[in-house]
Amino acid sequence: MRFFEGQFSRFLWIGLFNTANGYAWILGLQWITGKPLLANILGYGAGAAIGYIAHTRYTFKQQPKWRNAKAYCAVVAGSYLINLAVLKWCLTFLPAAVAQVAAISIFVGLNYLGQSRYAFRGK
Repeated sequence: MRFFEGQFSRFLWIGLFNTANGYAWILGLQWITGKPLLANILGYGAGAAIGYIAHTRYTFKQQPKWRNAKAYCAVVAGSYLINLAVLKWCLTFLPAAVAQVAAISIFVGLNYLGQSRYAFRGK
C-alpha cells in the first residue's frame, strides 16, 4: 500500500503521535496551571524538540544538520505564532479543549507545508 510508504504518510503518523502526546501534555498542564496559553507554549516546546528528531530521521530521511534545524525552528515558530493567534481567538467563543483542537489543526497544516517545502527540501 503506497499511501503508507510516502513522505506525507510518514509525516502524518509521526504528527499523529506527537500531536496526541502534545495534546495530552497541554491538557495536563492546563489542568495543573489553569492557564491555557502557558500550557500551549510548554506543550508545543516539548513537541517541537521531539518532532525535529522524528521528522528529520523518519519522515524526511535525513541526518540532523544545522541548516535543517534552523529552518525547522523557523517553520515551527511561524506555525506556532499563527496557532497561538487562532487559540486566543477561539478561546473567546469555544471551551478551552475545543479551542486547542482548532489551533492544533491549523498548526499541523502549516507545519507540513513549511517543513516539506523549506526546512527539508531536497537532500
